[in-house]
Amino acid sequence: MWTWILLTIGLFLGFISLLVISIYQKRKSLALISLVPLGLSFITGSISLYHIFSKTYHKVAGKVEQAIEPRPGVAIYTDLFGNSNQSCLGIINSKDRAVPLVDCCIWLEFTTCPEEAARIIAQHPYQSTKLNKEGLRFTEPAVDEKPTWFAPVSLGDSALAFKFTNPKGKTEELLFLSADSMRGYYCNLRF
Repeated sequence: MWTWILLTIGLFLGFISLLVISIYQKRKSLALISLVPLGLSFITGSISLYHIFSKTYHKVAGKVEQAIEPRPGVAIYTDLFGNSNQSCLGIINSKDRAVPLVDCCIWLEFTTCPEEAARIIAQHPYQSTKLNKEGLRFTEPAVDEKPTWFAPVSLGDSALAFKFTNPKGKTEELLFLSADSMRGYYCNLRF
């Protein structure tokens, strides 16, 4: 790429030099000859621009592709709840917002332990209730984007449901934990 750019600059400088000499010596034939390096500089300049645009496109396309690529479940969990020092944490399923301002929800299914569950709950002033299976069905988010694996009713005969509405981010967080706090579901809804 740099070779083409330097060649373009050299040819254009050659055109300018020949043109100045032809004007100074008042020779029309030399002015016509100066058009040859000008034409060649347009050709090499076009090739240079092609290489610059091609390289820029590939750089930008790579960054866009990387930005659109969904985060893995552990990254989603860490962004939401911070780093866990518990080895009991395991992400079973996750679904991130592909387009943050358009998609409604972040979904997680995970295994945990009581210590980690307590750490998560301590982060916000959640409203909590203990619900049976029927109650869980009514508290699940009723949105079309809900993945099939998001099933808090599978937590057992009763489970703990936590809800936090964040007025600043216009989000609602729903956290469902099994009675023994060993398994959980989480949904972050944007409204």
